[in-house]
Amino acid sequence: ARWRRRQGFERTFGMFNTMGLDDGDVLILIMDYLKRKQLMGTMCTLEEEAGIQSQEEIEELKTLKDLVLKGKWEEAESFLQVVEPAAKEQHNQALFVLRKQMFMELLDEGEKRPELGELVQVLKGLEELCDKAEFKELCFFLTLTDIRQQPELKHWTATGGRYTAYDAMSGILTPLFSSSAGASAARLPEGPNRLEEVLSRGVWHQ
Repeated sequence: ARWRRRQGFERTFGMFNTMGLDDGDVLILIMDYLKRKQLMGTMCTLEEEAGIQSQEEIEELKTLKDLVLKGKWEEAESFLQVVEPAAKEQHNQALFVLRKQMFMELLDEGEKRPELGELVQVLKGLEELCDKAEFKELCFFLTLTDIRQQPELKHWTATGGRYTAYDAMSGILTPLFSSSAGASAARLPEGPNRLEEVLSRGVWHQ
């Protein structure tokens, strides 16, 4: 059985090579698949160990990504200060996303969860960055013993939350920087199911 699986892997990767995709392209497709399946911890580990970005990113934001994924909140806020003078609105939007993730992780610390007073102080730093509805929702989270009691947060994890937060921040900040697309992007299909699309193409090529 192990030998048959190995043969299957070899045929699959041979198919990728025939389609003009290198190992980096294949890893990007796998990470894209893991992301869609909400296996964020696995995806981030693969991304870090492979040394390949799961999506095309501009150089200026790679530092921010590293800080967010490692939970270095103060350093990440310092990074955002660079864009504040020229783009106050985008700065505030990104800062809200960052502080919200930090707040969510504090709520998720179980027995180590900070005292209410400390959490309220963190909330005050969020109030000036969001509208009343968003702030009301954050206050509601304080009443939950587990934030996963909220239906939309049922599968929330700190790792997944950090990646989602960075994605949102990247979307806000990318227009402020010049961007250059990598060569691999042109070879990969667009759309929500890229790995499945490539595998389907490979079947037709055989």
